[in-house]
Amino acid sequence: MKRLVIAIALFATPFTASASPELASQWGSKAASLHAQTTDLITMIDQGDSPDFALQYLLDVQRFAATATRLGSWIDRSSGAKDLGCIFRGMAAEGEVQLDTLDSADDTATTREALRRLATMFSDAEMVAIASTRRSATPGLASATSRQSCPASSYAALDALH
Repeated sequence: MKRLVIAIALFATPFTASASPELASQWGSKAASLHAQTTDLITMIDQGDSPDFALQYLLDVQRFAATATRLGSWIDRSSGAKDLGCIFRGMAAEGEVQLDTLDSADDTATTREALRRLATMFSDAEMVAIASTRRSATPGLASATSRQSCPASSYAALDALH
């Protein structure tokens, strides 16, 4: 039920910008904020408290994943580095998987592990955002081949990892 509410709220909220270097920069800034919030939740667990996941936190993680998908497509369309598009799609899939894990977690160990994985991803996302806003030193090189380095679907990318 919680996932349904999140999905409805996500699609009811329009994105402020189309996929672009500016959106990638905003996404990286949001990753920094989510990293801090996530590490706070992990600290709560480590101190024996039960974290209360605010709907806004869950929505922000969902938006982070959706934006990562859009950024992966933007990288592909703009002849950016193929591996960056794949990384964005992988982060989108990971965000979704960890949200599902948080939603169905029966114990604090599972919750903590999902939060740890999210915190790591958010930390990595800050670097990915910076890399994606830089222009390739050799424009057009990435478009020289029509094959992508990973599937365009984040679910297909996740399945490829298993």
